[in-house]
Amino acid sequence: MKRYGLYAAAICTAAVVGVGGCAATAKADSTELQSETAVETTKEESTTVVEPVSGAIESAEGSQPEKMEAVRIYGPVTHMEDGRLSIDNQSDASSAGEIILNVSQESTYVLDAVSGMPMALEDIRDGDTVYAYIGPAMTMSLPPMTNAAVIFANIPADFKVPDYVEVKSVVTDAQTSHTVLTGADGTEYTLSEDCEIFPYLTRNIVTLDDLTQGRKAAVWSDEDNTATRIMVFAE
Repeated sequence: MKRYGLYAAAICTAAVVGVGGCAATAKADSTELQSETAVETTKEESTTVVEPVSGAIESAEGSQPEKMEAVRIYGPVTHMEDGRLSIDNQSDASSAGEIILNVSQESTYVLDAVSGMPMALEDIRDGDTVYAYIGPAMTMSLPPMTNAAVIFANIPADFKVPDYVEVKSVVTDAQTSHTVLTGADGTEYTLSEDCEIFPYLTRNIVTLDDLTQGRKAAVWSDEDNTATRIMVFAE
């Protein structure tokens, strides 16, 4: 009987140990599975797909498209019913023949070529010759259509129309005291000693120092590109 009791106790102890071992094994397996899942999740979150790139790699600054300058055209104009102007382009720039000009009250300067003061679009008569600075973008329609940035009108005979210029630099020679304004298109203007510099439609005082890079201006000059008047537009 005593031997039977010892045998039963041994069986119970083995059962307890077995249950505990199974529980420990299950817990270890569960911990290992969670650890593996966490590692896999971390790998998925931290994995970066890198595709091979062939050829030279340029910086973002170097890959920016080159800024297009406004194009000057001229010719007789005709008013259209929708407020646009039709110009018979007679310059070598842009598309030859008829071009439709979009004229905006907010973004188009319509100026008297002599004074630089604003004009009403209605003051331009059909058949008048105008000089227009247009954007580089143009529709593929016939006739093509584009936006006008500046229109110079009321042009006297044999009068040199002012240039609409984006300033690139202004340099004064210390020895000669000559000042040269260079436009974004590379055109150079030598300022006369009495060159008048004035603002567009304000009483603000503007000087040579206001002709910073990127500033827009209208430049009146002679045949030798000697500037006599410069009208500076607001930034």
